[in-house]
Amino acid sequence: MSALLSKEQLENFALQGLSYADDHVSDPFNIKDVSERLGISYSYFYHNFTEYMGEPFWHYVKRHRLELAAGLLRHSGYNISEISDHCGYATTAAFSKAFKQHFKESPKDFRRIIILPNERRTLQITEGITAAFGSEAFGGLFSYERCEKIKLPDSILYYSLISRGQDPVAEMIARMTQHYTLFKKMQTLYDLPQSRIITGTLDAVPVTDYEKLSMFAGIHIPLSATAAHQQLQQNFSYLMTKRITGGNYLKLPVPMDFATAGVPMYNFISMNCKEGIFKMSGNHFFISLNGPSYSEIFIPLLKKHY
Repeated sequence: MSALLSKEQLENFALQGLSYADDHVSDPFNIKDVSERLGISYSYFYHNFTEYMGEPFWHYVKRHRLELAAGLLRHSGYNISEISDHCGYATTAAFSKAFKQHFKESPKDFRRIIILPNERRTLQITEGITAAFGSEAFGGLFSYERCEKIKLPDSILYYSLISRGQDPVAEMIARMTQHYTLFKKMQTLYDLPQSRIITGTLDAVPVTDYEKLSMFAGIHIPLSATAAHQQLQQNFSYLMTKRITGGNYLKLPVPMDFATAGVPMYNFISMNCKEGIFKMSGNHFFISLNGPSYSEIFIPLLKKHY
């Protein structure tokens, strides 16, 4: 079968598997479910994913779930039992055992860590890359008082991974323009006034190793736009998809591009979560690209902090 497929097609099988795992973090599934969804054999998918992603599929699934759980421990107001459920574990005991094996700390002790080892390193790398795009003069813009509390509908994100591994933030900056152009054309072609072109990561910052971050660009469309979804699924089947839960969000408008906004955005989120100003309902914060020098940051908000 591989002889009949291009390198891009083979890679897309692996990326679709990664997308499936991310979109079903809280759901029970196995490798056969994914391979059948892709229309390929279990063995073929297993070997193809390992070759392109550098780790076996189920190793990725376990690591991804635990890293997302660690992100929730850091930024959400959920208790350990709720986080266990959000991340697909049948029991809190099973989750706690797996978490300690992976992070060498219990979930309770992990939650007490002030600065994670990856946190300082990731921010230092990112600050170095994005230094040319802005300055700390924008710091005053990142304040809770400038946020608007809004409700977003349940949506579907159609996206491409624009960088993964090695130097993901630098690659994302270098490749964003071509992806933005594609999604902008889609907005016009399918008349999607309620959609947003967004960027972010599938992973938990700052838990995931910098070299393993998966950065995306995509178009975020309300679930109610049924006709548009049918057309996109038919005409852009190569795009990955992710369900984005609606609900309460903080929206913070900033007069800068996404690259400039990235580091102060994370510092803003981290500081406010640590101080209890707000807590997040998930790891899926993102930046909406509204032009070359204007962005909007969206942060999923835990209801009791609304």
